[in-house]
Formats: sequence, C-alpha cells, structure tokens
Amino acid sequence: MCGIAGLVMPGLSPEAMAHALQRMGDSLAHRGPDAAGMHVAADLGCGLAHRRLSIIDLSAAGQQPMYSPDRRCVICFNGELYNFQELRHHLEQAGRVFHSRSDTEVALAAYEQWGTGAFARFNGMFALAILDARAATVVLARDQVGIKPLFVAEQGGGFGFASEIKALRASGCFDLAPDYAHLHEYLYFGNTLGRATFYGGVQRLPPGTWLEIDLRTRTIGPVTSYWSANSLAESPRDDQVVHTRNLLDAAVRSQLVSDVPVGVFLSGGVDSTALVALASRHYGGRLRTYSVGFDYTGVAAELPAARRIAAQFGTEHHELHVGGDRITDVIERMVEAHDQPFGDAANLPLFQLCTAVQGVTKVVLQGDGGDELFGGYRRYEYLGWPRPLVALSASLLAWLPARRLAGARRFFHALHQRDAARRMGLLLTEEGPFNPPARVLARDVREWVAAQDPFRRYREVIAQLPPENALQGMLRTDLQILLPDIFLEKVDRATMATSTEVRVPFLDVTLIDYVLGLPARDKVRYRQRKRLLRQALRGIVPDRVLDAPKVGFGVPVSAWLAGPLRGYAEDAIARAQRKSPLFDLDEVTSMFHQHAAAQRDFGPLLWKTLQLALWICKTEGALPALAGER
Repeated sequence: MCGIAGLVMPGLSPEAMAHALQRMGDSLAHRGPDAAGMHVAADLGCGLAHRRLSIIDLSAAGQQPMYSPDRRCVICFNGELYNFQELRHHLEQAGRVFHSRSDTEVALAAYEQWGTGAFARFNGMFALAILDARAATVVLARDQVGIKPLFVAEQGGGFGFASEIKALRASGCFDLAPDYAHLHEYLYFGNTLGRATFYGGVQRLPPGTWLEIDLRTRTIGPVTSYWSANSLAESPRDDQVVHTRNLLDAAVRSQLVSDVPVGVFLSGGVDSTALVALASRHYGGRLRTYSVGFDYTGVAAELPAARRIAAQFGTEHHELHVGGDRITDVIERMVEAHDQPFGDAANLPLFQLCTAVQGVTKVVLQGDGGDELFGGYRRYEYLGWPRPLVALSASLLAWLPARRLAGARRFFHALHQRDAARRMGLLLTEEGPFNPPARVLARDVREWVAAQDPFRRYREVIAQLPPENALQGMLRTDLQILLPDIFLEKVDRATMATSTEVRVPFLDVTLIDYVLGLPARDKVRYRQRKRLLRQALRGIVPDRVLDAPKVGFGVPVSAWLAGPLRGYAEDAIARAQRKSPLFDLDEVTSMFHQHAAAQRDFGPLLWKTLQLALWICKTEGALPALAGER
C-alpha cells in the first residue's frame, strides 16, 4: 500500500519537475512512511513520485518507482495483487525473470507481456501509473471496484495524477479552484459521485478503467473500461453454496499474505465474524481483532457480541471507546484527509481504530462489500414488492406527523418513485421531500442549486444496466456508486491517514464475478437478507450470529450534534459563512433547536453541513460566491 503521483509538464525544467514531484510525494508521506522515490524523464517532460508502505518484500528490491529490465518501462503502484503468485508463474513460463518477491514487479512484467490487457487479469486493489518510454505514453489504471483511489487533473496543456487531491495541490502546477457544480449531490449523499470532485479540472479515474496520456501530442485518451459489473456472465447455479464458501475462503486466505502482522476489525456481525472464522484457519500466528464502541447506549451494543466471537476463536482482542466530547480534533483531521467535504461519519471510529493499531498491526481485514454483494440491506427485501402495495404503504404513512415513523415514510416514499434513478438514490439517503437538503443554503444559492440533478450519477449507471429485475439492478448499482464513491473512499482516507492497509476480502473480484452473476432471488428474499451467504457460512460462523437480526454500524452523530458537538458545529458553520455566504443561518439555527429538542432528527443533514463548513474554513483563498451563476 502506497501513495503515487506524477506530472506531465513539458514546460518544466528537470529541476522544477523534481521539486514539484518531491512536494507531491511529501504530501503523501502518511500513505507510505517507509521509503520515497521519484523518476524524472526530462526528454518526455514527465515524472513519477512514490511513497512506500512496505507490506510484501520489505527489502530494497521492492522499492519504487520500479524499472523493467531494459529500464524503458517504469511503474508506480499502490495496492496489492492477491493473485500475483499465480501471475508470476505464468510469466515465468513465458520467459520472464524476476529479481524480487514483490507484486509490483509482477504487475510491471504483466503489462510488458500483455499490455493494458493485463489489468483484467489482476485480482486485488490497485491504482497504478506506468511510464512506457517505448510508446511515449503514461498509462493509468484503477482496480475493478475502486478500492484504491486515483485523481487526474488537466490544466493548461499539462496533466497530473495522484492518490489524493492534496498532492495535486502540493505540486504548485494546478489552480485547484473550488467547484460547487455538484453541491446538491453532496447534500443528498455526503460526497460527489462518479468522476466529479469539488475542484474544477480534477476528476476521479473510474473503477475498472484505464487511460493513456500521449507524451508526444500531450493529449489524454478516452477512459477505457476493462471490467464492468453490468457485463458479467450468468453464473452456474449448481453447488452455489459450496462454491460461494470456497471462493470466500480463498479470498481470505490470499489476503492474509503479508510480511507484516495482520488483524481483523470485528463488529460481531455476520461479515466480520466470517473473516475472523476463516482467517483463524489460515493465519500462522494468533490473530488480533479490534472493535469500537461509542458513548451512547445502543450503539455500543456490538461490543459484547464481538468479545464472544473473539473468545470463541481465540484472538487477541482489543476495544476502543469513542466519545463525542473528545472528537473534534479527529473530525478536522478527517476533513484534511478527504481534501473535500465528506459526510459519512464512520470515518471517525475507523481512523481512531487505525491510530490504535498503528505500529502494532500494519494490515487489517474488514468486511466492506458483504452487504452490497449478498444483499444485506432492508431496501433489498422490499424492491420486489408489488407496486400497488408499496403505493398503499406510502399513502398510509404520509398521514403520520413528520416526527413519527419518519424513516418508514421516507423509505416507502422512495420505493414508490417511478423514476428509477430517484428511487435508487432516495433509498440511500436520509434526505428527500420530507427534509430537502438544500434548505441549509442561502435562498439565492438554493435557487441555483435547484437546477442541479443530484441523481445524475444514478441515471448514468442505470442507463448501462442490463434488463433484469429491480433488485439485481440495485445490487449492481450499489457496487458502482455506494461502494467506490462513499464506503471505499471512507476506508482509504481514514486508514491510510495512519499508514494502515485495510483489505476487503468480500470484494475479491473472482467472488464478485460469481455472486453477481447469480439470480437475485438466490441472494435475497423477503425477511431473508444475505440468504446465500448465510447458507455458505453455516457451520463456520456460529448460528447465533447468522440468525441474529442485522444491526447497522451507526455513529451517533445525531446525539453528538444535540449534545457535546452542538456549539462546535454552530461555530464552524458561522465561521464558514463569514468566508463564503453559502448558508441560511436562520434556517440552520432553527434546525439545531428542533434537533436538540427532539422534535425532528436533522442529524445527518446537519452533519453534512458541518463537514461542508469545515472544508470551507480550511480551503485556502476566497471561495467563489456563485454570484455569476445564480
């Protein structure tokens, strides 16, 4: 796991290029504190920078940038290839000779052997840049589901790319002006989605794609897909329980490969317990497990369950307790880590867990992806309901006062939407017609934002979905939006901020290809979420865990904003307003009063407002007032 960066700037002198790359690498030191390196190709007007977190082959042979034997190809690689030993065997049979035990060397040799066709053979998490001097190109690629990030900037005929936006800023080569074109989307979902960011000229490289920069013409080619959740073939249904069990076991076993200690984040639910149970079979030493609890009752209820699992499997177990009265420094640290507003508060305990394990456990397994792949959310159960029944439920709930059964009203209203993009989007957010998120904005800004389509990313994905039932469509959509743009971005920034590598076995691409190709009914039925996964884990995970109702991992931001964080949040929003008059302070103050009095739960929206305000406060220079766009 590492940080990568690079520039294509023909106008820069070699010395200026080296200084810019040094600044970019330094800004990513938290992603790779073990070593640093750079490569400047003065004749091609480009360069690469790398920060290393040593996980496999800790020797100098694993240093990056790494060169091909003839030194005409150079790679900077962030991530892990879990099938690198299999790939290495095939490449050795083709005559390739290796000089390290590193998966990076395998990735470079695979590119030399198969070109961009190599990426479809990779099973892992990665973002990479390959400078190919023979072709005078730089090739960028990202893993199939977007576990590892890669941002690309284009400005004034030059290009930059990096694991984090802060490295692009540190280069000094780009004017990263804030861009509010996706503000409405952020207020709904807590992040920009797809390629979009909060900075003009900066985009994410989409998961499962690669692109090429031509160094002769200084042009960037089209984004090319090498894997898509929408084009997977139908999987055979014979022995699907056994096959699913074997694939998950193989994924966990492959992701335990490491030259440093490995642990597991344990919540006590099905997914994390499965990881502990399977890892305990294959790990060579005593497995370390880690759990988190909060300062409000109910949210800490998972700790006793996690303790029981740890005791049953004989792990070395550790617990962390998080309180809202001592978390403001962590909140601001996460604003810096994400480089833009980010509304999923689960990054806070994840960062604190990684801080606690830093220096002890360098690699941790986590259960992300289990719910999205196998159907673990309540909304999956109801997508198959007949439309008249959904309409009746929505109508009946609409008569209730706003404060009563608010979650159910929102849920059935979303299910009742005929517009598929709105239906899928509204099922994922606390906001909607009963609590329009733009209400926190000043009136003139609100009018401008109203013209933005917060569901535009859902429309893009839905347009590419194969014809099938709504449930299968939702599973594919979540894999392309919810996971890469929110959950996995949270995991990457919160963990790499402490130089901790988190691996997610449920997102093994072989497992995804198989499970997503099965009929939705095999995975979810009414009152039977994760049906296939529970069948596959029977006899491995205790029945009391498999048969227990799902308990979501909820950070108590609503309680914090009504209590210990209220003054901090109101002050931050007021400071941001003085810098950029974006908010309707009277409306926001009213929402805080109603929230504290338990009249309405405005916690999720107020949290996103706080994150936006903190980002404004930390952003250098004046922010656009939007006056020319209103």
